Amino acid sequence: MEMLVIKYYGISLLLGALIGLEREYASSKKRGHSYAGIRTFPLIALFGAMSAHFAQLFSPLLLIASLVILSILMIVTYISNNKYNNNEHVGATTEMATILTFFLGVLVFDGQIKIATLIAVVITTILYSRSTLHYFVKHISREEMSDTLKFAAIAFVILPFLPDKGFGPLGLFNPYNTWLMVVLISGIGFAGYILMKWFGEKGIVFAGLIGGLISSTATSMSFANRSRKEKNTKALVLGVLLANGVMFVRILIEVFVINRTLFWKVLMPLAILIVATIIIAYILFRNVSTAKGKVNLSSPFTMGPALTFAIFFAIIIALAKLANIYLATKGIYLVSFISGFADVDAITLSLSQLANGTLPLATAKNGIIIAAATNTLVKGGIAWYAGSKKFAHLALGVFSILAALFVALLFF
Repeated sequence: MEMLVIKYYGISLLLGALIGLEREYASSKKRGHSYAGIRTFPLIALFGAMSAHFAQLFSPLLLIASLVILSILMIVTYISNNKYNNNEHVGATTEMATILTFFLGVLVFDGQIKIATLIAVVITTILYSRSTLHYFVKHISREEMSDTLKFAAIAFVILPFLPDKGFGPLGLFNPYNTWLMVVLISGIGFAGYILMKWFGEKGIVFAGLIGGLISSTATSMSFANRSRKEKNTKALVLGVLLANGVMFVRILIEVFVINRTLFWKVLMPLAILIVATIIIAYILFRNVSTAKGKVNLSSPFTMGPALTFAIFFAIIIALAKLANIYLATKGIYLVSFISGFADVDAITLSLSQLANGTLPLATAKNGIIIAAATNTLVKGGIAWYAGSKKFAHLALGVFSILAALFVALLFF
């Protein structure tokens, strides 16, 4: 028991020291006032851990009393800082960090070490990002603020209250999953907008990679829609290509986790596609990196295209479910083809599991390749339907190369 208590006290000191290090650094760089630093914050975290310890040994009231004492000290310090700064506006960031650090010590002593560590890292990151966050807020436009609130509403107000279950015949319609696509497309659009605002055209590279981890199809729709409003065509096509390349990596990881034998079957064809993607992406990136001029950005919120795609997604998912129910194994390639219109993860996981039983490995491998090929062609269709003419021509050219590779891989 004593060793466990010592461990908790030690971790509390380390987490407090992390926050104190940032406060000490900020003070040395004249980034605001700070009465506490590398020595004080570890003591505050230790105070929290000791308060939780004493509350456990004697009375819970001791924890409340400790918090009251700390709060009084914070109030006195805040008033003193205001007087010292001639009554100019003084933020309460360090004071709030002090209270949070106290509770970090409490969490650690309660055994919630992972949560306490995560919160400590988040607090330190927020404190360190002061200049960046202030610069971002000062340069945000009224339209951007309005769009941010709209996105917050669809993601955090509407989505959580939608039922996550199937409705209608055979449970074909899932409101939560359908609206989730709206959130994904809007969210990817936001990520791309912010990254491009900070990094220019190269920012779309990061957005494409991030979007590919979430949904490469949704990323394609988001970028295609932006191509009608912006002239950074090559950067947007590069983002879609990278998102599609990440999809190949995702498939490999999913198959590896479910079925190692099948993994070696799909490794070579998908590795060839990944290498081809990297080569094409490199050629596009060289052109993007040499491009000059300011990127013209429009509103980051694209509700209309997001809703359109979500409806399309729901229809395709329903068709895939019907094909899977009524055609079963005989129609596995048809199911793979239909599933690829909306998503490759579901069919990849399903075939990987079936290949552990009666489904031949070759059939499972071809089914996964067909789904990936369909999904890649869908991105070309999205570029043609939703993108600008220049974006569509370039994207179709790129995906035609990948389509030719798919055909070769299936037949040779």
